[in-house]
Amino acid sequence: MSALRAIVIGGSLSGLFVANLLRIIGWDVDVFERTRGDLTGRGAVLGAQADLFAVLRRIGIPTDKSIWTQVHSHICLDQSGKVTCEVPVREATTAWDRVYRALKRAFPTERYHGGMTLLSCSQNENGVLATFANGICAKADLLIGADGMRSTVRRELMPDIAPRYAGYAAWRGVVAEGQIPSDWRSKALREMVFCLPDGELAFSIPMAAQDDIGDVRRCAFVWFRPAEYNSTLRRWCTDATGACHGDSIPPPLIRQEAIAEIRQAARQLLAPQLSELVARAHQPILSAIFDFETPRMTFGRIVLVGDAAFVARPHVGTGVTKAALDAQRLVDALAGFDGNLFAALAGYECSRMQAGSQLVARGRRLGAHLEPRRSECAGHALARPPTERLLREYGQGNIADWPSEA
Repeated sequence: MSALRAIVIGGSLSGLFVANLLRIIGWDVDVFERTRGDLTGRGAVLGAQADLFAVLRRIGIPTDKSIWTQVHSHICLDQSGKVTCEVPVREATTAWDRVYRALKRAFPTERYHGGMTLLSCSQNENGVLATFANGICAKADLLIGADGMRSTVRRELMPDIAPRYAGYAAWRGVVAEGQIPSDWRSKALREMVFCLPDGELAFSIPMAAQDDIGDVRRCAFVWFRPAEYNSTLRRWCTDATGACHGDSIPPPLIRQEAIAEIRQAARQLLAPQLSELVARAHQPILSAIFDFETPRMTFGRIVLVGDAAFVARPHVGTGVTKAALDAQRLVDALAGFDGNLFAALAGYECSRMQAGSQLVARGRRLGAHLEPRRSECAGHALARPPTERLLREYGQGNIADWPSEA
């Protein structure tokens, strides 16, 4: 009997998780990614839970110390740089580029197809057909939409729903260990450091090393700032030629004037330790904040995973862990489907809908005080949670064992 065949649309983390896991249970899998070339420049620090490391090990990827780092406490600084609150934690972080490269290496190069833009998908009782912009068609028993927040697969199936803009954006950047001011370096590489200007939130967080050697650690900063969609956000997303890229912009096209503006604002609003990180980051990245929850995850022979189904705001720090668990639950359901594909997919959907909705709700709760629209509706600014409570609740939560001890 020939192996069952799957088409995975999307070659980022979600798609590579599910593609690698499907191969382990004997499926014939091809991944189709819209972008050509490597994606490693597109991510930053990731919160990591034990479940994420367990899925990586299941695929055969070692979780040695180079792929993760420890966070020992959440601390808050006032504008002068003085510590005002500290909460001990036991957390781990990793890095988008490290996880992506490990997953990409684990998957056969010849089965990963870049530069493939999906045009449409259709299905009948015998299988599913994907048609791409270059005229290529691919047939399979199952099509998996792992193509992220702006999923083409989801839009094909549910054209009337879309992610919701939260009213604020994140400026992000990464600073190598040697570029962190020496008097702050040990803290920056051990703690998650917050600063809370009115209506905004900034933090730095330790980040896994860039390569397997792991001898050059990194620190990332994230700064959430209000940005009205049709004015501030579009101005930030306009390049030096005057072309507006909508609500996102490739990092190399961000205008130097916009970068200078954010660095000046950091000097005025943030603690010196964080403003120095903003100043020293080589290439800041701008990300508008959205969230989304799907009413369905399965459509006959088509199924959604990761951000194609649920997009939680980054305050929860567990979006990639959720994608890994989506992939694992789908593959476990398919491994035991005993000839009934649709029953397996129904079981997957039932088990992951609640988890996705809960994560989206938590992200909205943690970010509610940053939403300008919420403030306007209430007639006054929504109160930020007390600092200690915010520090305790923020992020992915404590990890029972460091990965190397698991």
